Amino acid sequence: MTTTFPSEAPATPAPRAPGLVERTRLRWEAIPLRARLVGIMVVLLAAGLALTGFASQYVLKDYLVGKVDKQLEQSLQPVGASAVNNDLRRVSDRAQSWGLAEFAIKVCYDGGGIGDDVSPQSSAPALVEMTSDQANSTEAEVFSVSSEDGAVTWRAVASGWKNDLTGQTGSVQIALPLDDVDDAVNRLRILIVIFGLLVTAMFASLGWLAIRRSFKPLTEVEETAAAIAAGDLSRRVPEHPASTEVGRLTTSLNGMLAQIESAFRSREASEQRTRRFAADASHELRTPLASIRGFAELYRQGAVSEPEDVARTMSRIEDESRRMGTLVEDLLLLARLDEQRPARSEPVDLAVLAGDAVHDARGLAPDRQVRLVGLSDKQGPEPAVVTGDDNRLRQVVANLLANAVRHTPSGSPIEVAVGKWENVAVLEVRDHGEGLTPEHAAKVFERFYRVDASRARHQGGGSGLGLSIVAAVISSHHGRVGVTSTAGGGATFRVELPLATTAVASEVEALDLDTPDEPDVPDADGTGTAPSAKPSS
Repeated sequence: MTTTFPSEAPATPAPRAPGLVERTRLRWEAIPLRARLVGIMVVLLAAGLALTGFASQYVLKDYLVGKVDKQLEQSLQPVGASAVNNDLRRVSDRAQSWGLAEFAIKVCYDGGGIGDDVSPQSSAPALVEMTSDQANSTEAEVFSVSSEDGAVTWRAVASGWKNDLTGQTGSVQIALPLDDVDDAVNRLRILIVIFGLLVTAMFASLGWLAIRRSFKPLTEVEETAAAIAAGDLSRRVPEHPASTEVGRLTTSLNGMLAQIESAFRSREASEQRTRRFAADASHELRTPLASIRGFAELYRQGAVSEPEDVARTMSRIEDESRRMGTLVEDLLLLARLDEQRPARSEPVDLAVLAGDAVHDARGLAPDRQVRLVGLSDKQGPEPAVVTGDDNRLRQVVANLLANAVRHTPSGSPIEVAVGKWENVAVLEVRDHGEGLTPEHAAKVFERFYRVDASRARHQGGGSGLGLSIVAAVISSHHGRVGVTSTAGGGATFRVELPLATTAVASEVEALDLDTPDEPDVPDADGTGTAPSAKPSS
């Protein structure tokens, strides 16, 4: 029997420690950007000053050494003549006239022997013995030679000579020290170092101030982001010229922040609508559900036994169920409108909708005088074509008319006016009842708001959603609705919607969708039938 033991899983290798380059990169990236920029600027400036200093020293030294070489070349002929005449002492006396403050001269004879040697007491050049041929082979080119103690560098030139009287030949060498040149170069080097340090410090300070000022917009962006992270979504970055990089950045950031704020506001509004929908639905459904439960409990306990009582109880249960169903439909419609789902978009003539609504209202309330008129008394209704959902706009007109019929006396007339005003289509429903107080007018479009709060729901009062549906539908069509007082008393509900484009409006008018004549619908003392309408409560 063979037993197989599971093999051990390979150990996870320990992470490799970062190398020198990686550690340097990490440390560099940990430095604030302002400090990095100043550091880069200082390093580049110091490098530029150093290169300039080296170049200046090189040029100056080359120039001064060239002057020394020129002095040597100019002094070579008179010194050679003096060597031929063995009169170097006279050379020393005339050195000042040649421009030689400190010099060294060495004369050598062919066949051996050294002639006069004129050199300074200290740091004399280590000039070697030369024959005339060796001296002439240098072709009078200047060369460098160190002092005997190595402290000073000299520039020297050599030349052969010949005495025509005696036939004696030899060489002469003349040298000039470079200590003055070295002193000048050293002084320049010190000045360059001092000046470079001062300039670097000054530019580092000015650069820090300039970079700090240039980074001020980024600091504002940082502060704005911190404020937004803390919950202040209304903060914005100050605008800068769009021609600059910072300006383009701030413009993009403000646009992004506006979208973020809008998204948060939309989410909050959606959450509020959801909570309000749940609260309103539970509040409004509680009454019909309680009624249905109560009637059902009475029937179950046998408290309702007579056929007439049973029929009345079942009728009440049916009425409350119907009312509850209507309420649920209205709540669902408002929920769909709150979700801002795209509705149907088609050409709709408000004059046609108003004519149909007037026709339906006359049929439902034959004792009421309902008329279709124009916006002004001088003209009748005119076509007003908009783009929207025909069914929902019909519900708007039906709800406004139902509201006017419900809340005005029986003999009070109602007018529905349609027309155009500037660039909008206008529909008005005017009644001549008691009107609305400013307090009621400000809240009349709120959900479940009732002007007559004392009226019981089961006594014919609406649910308080009809005008809320009107406001939601008009808002989804990018329009607006409001209420004002009617001249002489009453309330006027005014709906404004954007007119359709000219091409669409012309197409609708070409289809003969003109405002229909007021139908011959029976009024309070007439006869006949009319279609029915089903407005929301």
